[in-house]
Amino acid sequence: MKTLAVLVAPGMLADGATVDLADAERHHLKVRRVEGEAEVLVFDGVGNVARGIVNSRGDGVAVGVVQWVPRPAETVLAVGAGDKDRFLVLAERCTELGVTRLVPLLTERSQAVDSRFRDVALDKARRRAREACKQSENAWATVVAESCPLAEVSVRHPGLRWLLAHVGGNVCPAVARGDAVGWIIGPEGGLAADELTIAVEMLRATPVALGPAVLRFDTAAVAAAAITQDRRAATKG
Repeated sequence: MKTLAVLVAPGMLADGATVDLADAERHHLKVRRVEGEAEVLVFDGVGNVARGIVNSRGDGVAVGVVQWVPRPAETVLAVGAGDKDRFLVLAERCTELGVTRLVPLLTERSQAVDSRFRDVALDKARRRAREACKQSENAWATVVAESCPLAEVSVRHPGLRWLLAHVGGNVCPAVARGDAVGWIIGPEGGLAADELTIAVEMLRATPVALGPAVLRFDTAAVAAAAITQDRRAATKG
């Protein structure tokens, strides 16, 4: 049976510590009918993981030895942030797939969506990304960045090899295990012509096809993350 997981704030985990649980985590244990002396996994979303024992009141955990999990290779998804609800689910999926950073991309067509993701929902997206650590047992939560225009994405997120999700692209090139990779993923309806020019000429992004069909932005982002994982796994060394 899978061990239940709980989430604590960064900086709280230390060998032998007794960690107080936030109200949301206490409620989580109560709903799952976890009683005192039960073993749980404890995550902080920034690489620390430990096993612990829930106290009799269900409001704290006595932590054992804390293990440090190295941060995965940089994978950034800069996504045309259309519908807010879809973007919030995407934040969870990114943690599950080992994406290090999710950037809501401001584009011409995403700005025309009334229900689009806005920065006022950043805290909710970040919380959803952190909570996904519990289900996925990924030690690192995806960092959800502030919204960014396409022309500024390489300045705010430098040092990346950029790929462009594009129906007319080719097969994804090889990705070395340590390569820092960034994907540009347009909104539904795609990037405008001038935005495609920025992606190809300014970012020097390689166009990559994610399949023969036209995908929603969140589906394309998940596909890009999975392809990146697969290409890294196929690299020797």
